[in-house]
Amino acid sequence: MSLDSYRGLLSDFGGAIGLADLAPDEEGYCALSFDDLPVHLQYDAEKDEIVAFARIGTADEDRLEEIYGMLLGANLFWQGARGATLSVEPDTSTVFIADRRPAGLPDAAFQQWLGDFVEIAEYWRGRLARVNAGGPIDEADETPGPDGDTPGGDYMIRA
Repeated sequence: MSLDSYRGLLSDFGGAIGLADLAPDEEGYCALSFDDLPVHLQYDAEKDEIVAFARIGTADEDRLEEIYGMLLGANLFWQGARGATLSVEPDTSTVFIADRRPAGLPDAAFQQWLGDFVEIAEYWRGRLARVNAGGPIDEADETPGPDGDTPGGDYMIRA
């Protein structure tokens, strides 16, 4: 895929959601907001990948160790983040979620991936906010699976 193909993918997506002029900049960057969640997309020409990332909050300074453990646990075989990766910028304790896919995704697969990414980013943004407010690290709610199915969905490890 080239940057022009990526532009076409975003243009088709924009048309599907009512943003006819949706396009990346000359470097392949595009930012979208889903409700109040900014999602950043970047085309990596060298790897021919599309990267999606979002800032989902800041880890509370008083609970850093617990929050780091929670995030690391979610990254175990990518199960708790449905294939995405959770990370923390050490200087600011800003928590990010990121995912990437080969750039040659068909339109429908791109839209599904982006929708799933927004869903899991919103889940983790909410969970981080609850933990920062003093909520339990080991909360009872389950990570949503693709299309709202069982936790981990297609990303469950099977023997």
